[in-house]
Amino acid sequence: MNYWTEWSFDPGIVAGIVLAGILYWLGRRRLHDVRRGLPLNRRRIAAFYAGLGVVLIALESPIDSLGEVLFSFHMIQHLLLMMVAAPLILLGDPGVTIVRGIPLSIRRAVLGRGAKQGWLHTLGAWFGKLNQPVPAAIVFLVDLYVWHWDYLWNLTLRNDAVHAVEHLCFLFIALLLWTQVIDQRVLHPRLTYFQRAIYSILVGAAGNLLAMYFVFSSVPLYSYAHEVGRPFGMTALGDQQIAGAIMWVPVLFLFSGAFAIFMYRGLADDASQNDPLPAAAPQYSLLPKQADSMGGHHG
Repeated sequence: MNYWTEWSFDPGIVAGIVLAGILYWLGRRRLHDVRRGLPLNRRRIAAFYAGLGVVLIALESPIDSLGEVLFSFHMIQHLLLMMVAAPLILLGDPGVTIVRGIPLSIRRAVLGRGAKQGWLHTLGAWFGKLNQPVPAAIVFLVDLYVWHWDYLWNLTLRNDAVHAVEHLCFLFIALLLWTQVIDQRVLHPRLTYFQRAIYSILVGAAGNLLAMYFVFSSVPLYSYAHEVGRPFGMTALGDQQIAGAIMWVPVLFLFSGAFAIFMYRGLADDASQNDPLPAAAPQYSLLPKQADSMGGHHG
């Protein structure tokens, strides 16, 4: 079987990506029209669409079909969603932009009905509690570890609905985590740049404990061990160890990169705040010295 030609087409996934892309573009154009004369931020636009592209590659490319028979490719799929797509999407600052892309009549109707729904207020309150650094980190790590429980992981290989829920959890909880460190207009991080640096490295280290477990485990943990005709001649244990290494090394580099960026930004901010003020310019008077001295005695 040639897995590299196994591109899939899930209407729900493709429609969701296309809809997000259209709303984002419309929102950007409308914001640009409101603030005439200000150029569109092309870097943010590129980051957002790159994030959507990564989601498409992770879920619809041969990576998905290979992930059904190889743990290593399943791991690549999830890391693309959590460590690449999520931060790229947030760098595009999608919150206000996508909402702006929705027609005003629909926005008003939805907000009008939503304001009367008690469960939406409760949901908003819960989101407010979770959208804080410590709860977000805890939820992210619990999500990561729970889905790697052998029972649930094996269930995702047999049940497409559970597999879809797993992907949604990984993507949206990763968005919650990265919201704690990536600046946006709607959701502003509560942490300073130095705190973001420490936060990134601690979360990365906590996740890497799971990766180390996969690397150093001496027995296969998941039902991949029962696959016949494994691609590329991989053994089940070797596949698992490669998956652990993929989870360990690239993620370590990504979080270390975030650490370095936030440390740099923090140091730059400190330097700008501690720069001495320029010496005051000499004061010149248009009055003659005699007239100036009449104002009083100067000691």
